[in-house]
Amino acid sequence: MKNNLFKYLSLWGVFILYFIFYRTVFILYNGSSFADASIEKLLLSYLYGLKLDLSFSGYMMLIPSLILAVSPVIGPKISSRMLAGSITLILAAVSIIEIIDLEVYSYWGEKFDAMHLKYLDNPKQITNSITFKTLVFPLLFSLFLFYAHFKITIWLVSRFSFDFKNRYYWQKPLLFFTLIALSLIPIRGGFSIVPFRLGIPINVGAVYFDPDNMAVNHAAVNTPWNFVYSMKKASKIDTHYDLMPDHVAVDLFSKINGAPTKGTPYPSLLNTPQPNILLIILESFTAKGVEVLGGAKSVTPELNKLSKEGVLFSQFYASGHRSNRGIGSLFSSYPGLPYNAIIENPFKTEKLPHLIKSMKEQDYQTAFYYGGEIDFANFRAYFNQGKADKIVSKLDFDFSSNNTKWGIHDDVVFDTLFNHLNKEAMPFFYTLFTLSSHEPFDIPVEPIFGSDNNEDSFKSAMHYTDACLGKFIAQAKKTTWWDKTLIVITADHGTTQINNTSNGQKETFHIPLLWLGGALTVTDTVISTIGSQLDLAPTLLDQMNINQPEYVYGRNMLSTHYQPRAYYSFGDGFGVLSDSISQVYNGEIDAYTHQQPSDNLPDYGRAIYQFISNDFLSK
Repeated sequence: MKNNLFKYLSLWGVFILYFIFYRTVFILYNGSSFADASIEKLLLSYLYGLKLDLSFSGYMMLIPSLILAVSPVIGPKISSRMLAGSITLILAAVSIIEIIDLEVYSYWGEKFDAMHLKYLDNPKQITNSITFKTLVFPLLFSLFLFYAHFKITIWLVSRFSFDFKNRYYWQKPLLFFTLIALSLIPIRGGFSIVPFRLGIPINVGAVYFDPDNMAVNHAAVNTPWNFVYSMKKASKIDTHYDLMPDHVAVDLFSKINGAPTKGTPYPSLLNTPQPNILLIILESFTAKGVEVLGGAKSVTPELNKLSKEGVLFSQFYASGHRSNRGIGSLFSSYPGLPYNAIIENPFKTEKLPHLIKSMKEQDYQTAFYYGGEIDFANFRAYFNQGKADKIVSKLDFDFSSNNTKWGIHDDVVFDTLFNHLNKEAMPFFYTLFTLSSHEPFDIPVEPIFGSDNNEDSFKSAMHYTDACLGKFIAQAKKTTWWDKTLIVITADHGTTQINNTSNGQKETFHIPLLWLGGALTVTDTVISTIGSQLDLAPTLLDQMNINQPEYVYGRNMLSTHYQPRAYYSFGDGFGVLSDSISQVYNGEIDAYTHQQPSDNLPDYGRAIYQFISNDFLSK
């Protein structure tokens, strides 16, 4: 039995070596992309890449494990043949993906994924791109590898011949089914069983480690893992992007989104062109819990009070229903999709503008603080792409502070940020993303609204985070940097909690946006123009007279040419609202579930769905 276990683990090790081989080929084949990479960084790509290598090796081991588990029933001869055949086919499939990836990356600097399969719809594009190098080398290399696979597999099966003796009739299935179950741990990338909390489901961003050189991050990505993951993602959106003729969708989208505001006049709200900026993103902070926005009383007394000290945008909306949508909208002005989030696709976000990158180009010190796992929703990759100077997350805090399922309580993160800011050089652009108001609403204080149901627990968590915010602002007012600082307070998304609104209702997506700080020229001001998370970056950059990158979706909310509107995604649909209309399109039933003021509005919902989906697929 021990001998079988050793051989099983050895086979797993062979698969890991296989990926190490292809990572080496990838680096050598695309040598020009790694010309500036140090030996240390190249070696780190192997180390970080092990996360996804182990994960995909776990998938590769499932079929051999099943064959070994049933070998007492089907017999040693058939088992050996099935084992050799399955391993050969698995390695051949991996090789095909890896070889295609070599060519794709050499042309476009992108890892091969499901989105590249769209070129099969137009084979001429492929044939027109074929040269002697792109055809002959991959073909010869493939033939060589297929032959090598067969020989290696035969050697493996004979070298690691498993004991098929009858005395293991019951022990062997038990052993291998147990190993299959255990293989789910590396497949998933860890486990989150209290009190261990050693991981969340793994994603591509987990292997990104260098904010300056994307090539070494790409080398760390396991190619077949990325391809399969992208297939899963693409399957959820591909069926929803042909709802009307493209030119109709483009015209309708342009009409509702309004003309670009870049270069148009706007009032200035700042007393300095280069203020420190602190962006505070409050987890799930719905306007339904903020009294000054028409929400429940007494839930956020500090935010209510602070609203009188700055500029409150009273009709501000999230662009999606999850954090992964909201973060991409706030920093890159990119909308959320019903079935996908662009920040979970690092090779796509490389093509987007990034607020942190724009600030860094103006010599700002930049940082992102989050008390949770930085690999959640590909945050690590996304903020590395933004070239953040510092990323502070769960693992950077003392283990004794890590006493909730999600990570570090908000008071600890706020205190840490405050201490760091007092030592930071100016100007700075720092971001803090809270987490205590995320379910299960675990807070370190007595819940002020009780915890008899989810709504009460959520309101109690909002109240706790609000208190942390109030304490932080009170401390900040006493510092030397307050007079030159703009503090922007908003949320990542809303929620159906409080008043039980539906997932498509605009109230579910209504969130706060408050500007505070000594850098403001006005206080106690309410701007009631409808706006969206997509608009924060261009509005902020215009206020600072920074020549902003082109944002397809975002607009300057303060521009005299701004057309008020907001649109948001949910389960399988989009909602849209402006000063004169509101509309909710449900893709599951391909119908509008809400339209005002009449049922004869233009087909905005479908147009937005199609336009954004096509744009996403094209990146």
